[in-house]
Amino acid sequence: MASNKSNKNERAAQARKAAQAQVKAQERRTAAIIGVSVIAVILLFAGVVYFIVRSGDVPELDAADAPTGADLSGGIPISSDAIAGVAGPEDAARLDVYLDFMCPICGQFEETNGEDIDAMIADGSVALYVHPISILDRYSNGTNYSTRAANAAATVADAAPEHFMEFQTAMFENQPAENTEGLSDSEIADIAVGVGVPQEVADTFTDGEFTKWVIAATDQSSQDGVPGTPTLRMADPGDSFDDGKVLEQENDVMYFQPGALAQYVADVNAGTVTVTE
Repeated sequence: MASNKSNKNERAAQARKAAQAQVKAQERRTAAIIGVSVIAVILLFAGVVYFIVRSGDVPELDAADAPTGADLSGGIPISSDAIAGVAGPEDAARLDVYLDFMCPICGQFEETNGEDIDAMIADGSVALYVHPISILDRYSNGTNYSTRAANAAATVADAAPEHFMEFQTAMFENQPAENTEGLSDSEIADIAVGVGVPQEVADTFTDGEFTKWVIAATDQSSQDGVPGTPTLRMADPGDSFDDGKVLEQENDVMYFQPGALAQYVADVNAGTVTVTE
């Protein structure tokens, strides 16, 4: 009897050990996938910017037609009422988020932090600036999906600013896979109308009114030290964009962990963490 009990306990212990090993292995695989994806996006970003600069087709950011309220960093401000083009509170930390609508890691970032960011906007604890840039056009089989999607976002920010954040969320909820043609213009328009954007605004996406601004903003992001997407840049409360810095996951905040970004912003606002030295 004692021997049977001992064998049973030993089997249970081995089962627990195996389960723990499986969990750790999965964590390592997930971390490796994210790490490889981030490196790939960084290298791709550098190549795209190099190509654009060599081609001589980059317009000056201050000369390109920009969505209303966009600043010279290429960021679209979001107010505490979630209205695009209106700056948030000056006494809150400034958070700049760089994203590409084709970027799968950006989709993961949105899934992890979207609700927290919405809550921080609503309670005035963050001054958010969204940077829709295009570095993954070559992953959409010649349709320039990243640029088309970013232009659509800029159009919504300009002509239907109260629906910008909802549109951004819906675009990631319907995010196409890399190496596909991406969403068509009509599909992007349907998503926009689905969150309340007037049909007459969605119908203008194909005009490409803000395409040059997207290209210029993408180039500006490279000049500002953005290595890829998603990238977060932050400045202390009351400081300007130029006073801020790009946040690093290892040294600043592990923003792919649920709640980590919200806590970091709270610490910056409280003064227990200082972004700039």
